[in-house]
Amino acid sequence: MSLSNTDIGNPDITRNYMKQEDLLKIAQDFFISFDPEAVVSVEENPSAGAGWWVKVSSPNSGHLIGKMGETLEAIQYILRLMVSQKAGEFLPVTVDVDDYKSKKLSELSELALAMAQNVKTSGYAQEMKPMSAYDRRLVHVALENFEGVKADSIGEGELRRIKIEPKE
Repeated sequence: MSLSNTDIGNPDITRNYMKQEDLLKIAQDFFISFDPEAVVSVEENPSAGAGWWVKVSSPNSGHLIGKMGETLEAIQYILRLMVSQKAGEFLPVTVDVDDYKSKKLSELSELALAMAQNVKTSGYAQEMKPMSAYDRRLVHVALENFEGVKADSIGEGELRRIKIEPKE
């Protein structure tokens, strides 16, 4: 089920005490202050269990995404707080601007799997470049069922990265 600012849909759709149309209204009001041209839609996020996927399309997407997705992460954090406060409980909300996160997930998964295969074949550990906690989580999820290797987060702060090594 999906709602957008052009089709509100069924007002009885709820998820964890938050109506889908209420979330859409919160997201629209939030994004209009950043970008009046943004088109916002809300969908259930099956990968987050009881979460929501807020999709934004905008001709100014670069400003909403920011350098290395940092602005997008900040926007997502603030929107999560707003939604959770309104719902009275934490609700997982993922914000994706012009499919930035979807593409990033695909790219990170492909890279992680290729590196894991290389580690498995060569027997030598490899380290990925430093990345955000969200990106590290995506890599861990991509590799959780990959046989013969293990992935660990190493390093501190902005230098935190993933080391992929053969299982002993």
